[in-house]
Amino acid sequence: MDLLYRDMLTLGSIFGKRELAQQKVDAWQAQLAGIARRIGHRPAPGVFVYDSGEDKPFSSGKYAMPTAIISAAGGRNILDDLPMSWGTTSWETVAASQPALIILLDYQASGGAATLRRFLESHPLMRLTPAVRQHRYLALPYQALTPGPANIDAVQALARALYPDVFP
Repeated sequence: MDLLYRDMLTLGSIFGKRELAQQKVDAWQAQLAGIARRIGHRPAPGVFVYDSGEDKPFSSGKYAMPTAIISAAGGRNILDDLPMSWGTTSWETVAASQPALIILLDYQASGGAATLRRFLESHPLMRLTPAVRQHRYLALPYQALTPGPANIDAVQALARALYPDVFP
């Protein structure tokens, strides 16, 4: 999230809107702090980000923005030990981690989240995971998972999906 904050402050400086940029960053920080307070010290459920791929899943690793989003929402990216931004892994690796929730990258041009969901529900390993068995998915658009202001709303949406009892 620090990257997002720095970018906003830099843009504010470039366009002579430093005070407005700082206000925006302060509001984002307060919103994320409020989410963290409400979650408290609960165990972080595992989250898998499914971008694409059928032979091998294309997903986010340690250095991609979704890891920060998932962390800010009180979860843990199941692939946060992979030293990559975005890349492929195996279905065995994903299924073995038993994700509690799956973020579906919703590219409308490729059939969107519904296509990804149907694939997961028919996959011999993934259909046995808690997220798929319990239909715990969150479809998010591309802009929500790449660095930018939409990340804040993505954190809020994910926190609601992970902790429906805390964020009704």
